Amino acid sequence: MSVFSKMFGGNKKNEEADSTAFIETILKHSEDEPLGISENNIIYAGYNELGGYYYFQTYIIGKLDVKVKTGASLVIEGEGYTLNLKSDMDEFESDKADVFNGYVTRIDFEIEKATVEKIKRSTIKKMTVKVKKKELVFMPYKDEA
Repeated sequence: MSVFSKMFGGNKKNEEADSTAFIETILKHSEDEPLGISENNIIYAGYNELGGYYYFQTYIIGKLDVKVKTGASLVIEGEGYTLNLKSDMDEFESDKADVFNGYVTRIDFEIEKATVEKIKRSTIKKMTVKVKKKELVFMPYKDEA
């Protein structure tokens, strides 16, 4: 980005094109279907049970680069429900992913078994990850192919 772009805001269309290309690059390198997409990040998720405790495991892949000691939260808004999940660990950090010049951030969230059964990919409207002073809003992924 040139000095003038930094001073005067740059070209919004170029930034949007760069963001779209970045997201497409991540999607090309993945065999799994993402749960949601934000401006510069993709979220993949799944459930896991360990010793009777349930976890909603997420991987955020993209531009998010954080080192956290205060945990994170995830708000899932769906048809007829809103879930507020807290990360199971307060400390985590992003790992560099050189393949697409971005980062991978794994965050596990505590979840109850009954809540696991409520969440359906088809009913999710929006997901918001709050980490440090950042809010990442993910919209459900719909494969255009």
